[in-house]
Amino acid sequence: MAEIDGQEKAVCASCFEDEYLRQVVTDDGDPALCEVCGVEQPKTYSLSRLGEILGAKIQEHYAQGDEVRRSGPDDDDWFVQEGEPLEFVVQEILGQYFDFNDEIVRAVIDAEVVWPPDGDIPFFEDTANYVEKPVFTYARQMQWDDVLQDLKHGHRFFSHAARLLFKELFGDIDKMKCWGTDSHERSSVVELLAQGSLIYRARGCDSDEQLVSMLKDPFLNVGPPPPKRARTGRMNSEGVSMFYGAKDVETCLAEIRPPLGGESAVIAMQTSRPLRLLDFTRFSGVYRPLSYFQSDFTEETERFAFLRRLGRLISKPIIPGREADYLITQTMAEYLAHEQEPPFDGVLFSSVQRAEGVNIVVFPQPSRDELGNPLFPLNYVADSFQVFSTRAITYAHHEIHKRLEGNVVVQEYDPLEDSDEE
Repeated sequence: MAEIDGQEKAVCASCFEDEYLRQVVTDDGDPALCEVCGVEQPKTYSLSRLGEILGAKIQEHYAQGDEVRRSGPDDDDWFVQEGEPLEFVVQEILGQYFDFNDEIVRAVIDAEVVWPPDGDIPFFEDTANYVEKPVFTYARQMQWDDVLQDLKHGHRFFSHAARLLFKELFGDIDKMKCWGTDSHERSSVVELLAQGSLIYRARGCDSDEQLVSMLKDPFLNVGPPPPKRARTGRMNSEGVSMFYGAKDVETCLAEIRPPLGGESAVIAMQTSRPLRLLDFTRFSGVYRPLSYFQSDFTEETERFAFLRRLGRLISKPIIPGREADYLITQTMAEYLAHEQEPPFDGVLFSSVQRAEGVNIVVFPQPSRDELGNPLFPLNYVADSFQVFSTRAITYAHHEIHKRLEGNVVVQEYDPLEDSDEE
């Protein structure tokens, strides 16, 4: 191990950027000269001690990569190991780069307790590549499913399990960020929709009599239904009125699934104030900086892995006859509107009827009109009423691979499919 004037190199607590690692060294460090700041410090970790804790974290969260076959243009095959070299992993765990990073890597290798003459196989090697171990969401998915069952058969109106789940998932939602598809960082998974923004709502038109009513009062007959006519939906139970719309007309029409040759009416609405919306379309790239040294690192990585799948769960169509499965998203909407601090005005989620389409649900305001109907922070745009006729319907299909094992049908893994199999 490299030494300074006979003393092993060390790094003081203040020179670590990771706040959790800094606390570890503060609690358990020894006095020594810091290699980074060049000052004698009361709390430092020698490189050998640093190698020990880094090695433990790497073995907990990484594995050596598999050997995979590669083929060249002349049909020459060779094998390469997946993953990144150890020096990259060490820097990733530390969260920063030191000029003597290669010496830290050597400290990690030297700290491993292994004896090859007895048949031990070293985990750390200079020439090996390493991959992160997969993060599983089974526990969170089971929690989600258990809450759904509790809502169906137990505490429909006061589910402690549901409240706990949503608090765990969304408690720090305003601090979360996401990566866009172009790899540029977005500021938040929370969208602040500006006052005056346009959103659209559609409704099928089955007769001339219905069309007359729509033309006389577009908002009343195309807008959100009054409570007595509000049917069960993805975000509302029967009798609870919510505004379901979309960011564009085409998505709005696709969502009501009109029949071929059918007519549909569309109106435009304008937001009367800025709206605070939780954007589930961004959840596929949601993240929050984590430290390998925080005590709940594994739990947090599993939570974010589940959140990255939550957008698909929210958008997933319900099989006819199983509308009770909406209970959990209905309860989630109530939580976001009434218990989340600060509360949300609505949500955005991907359309399953139109690729790239975005749906919007706006929650009702606490106040009501003179007839007892809920009010929404939306204004009807005069003369925006339009009627469309459906001339063509396009379907998209994706092959899934299934096979029979005994009397059980097994579906092969498909990264394009939601991994939640019924």
